[in-house]
Amino acid sequence: MEHEQDLALILTDFYSNVPTPQILIIEEVSSLRAFFATVNKTRKPGLAFPTVDFSKERILIYACGAQYGTAIPQLSISKEDNDELVINCLFEQPLHTTAVVASPFAIYKIKRSPKHIRFTRTE
Repeated sequence: MEHEQDLALILTDFYSNVPTPQILIIEEVSSLRAFFATVNKTRKPGLAFPTVDFSKERILIYACGAQYGTAIPQLSISKEDNDELVINCLFEQPLHTTAVVASPFAIYKIKRSPKHIRFTRTE
């Protein structure tokens, strides 16, 4: 059972076009397409759409919202039991403060399970 729910980072970038911080649990392709439509709104060419088997996997997205900085958010499993999976959201202070507004995000794959996912945050 240990590491059964491992998170796999599949994509990070500094520009999501998401103005406010949010964490998304995506369980079907239409929601993932909607997120990528937002991300790729101002990109030519756009970021590649990841291959996901939604019958076996879910996607977790941590988008930090608009800010003046360049730190990428990180997710990690902090606790797991039979009913719940606790995911820690870590957002370190930006490595560089910039005059340009960034909106960093990270996309992770996780195995699909009936467990409830709860998020905690660490600065």
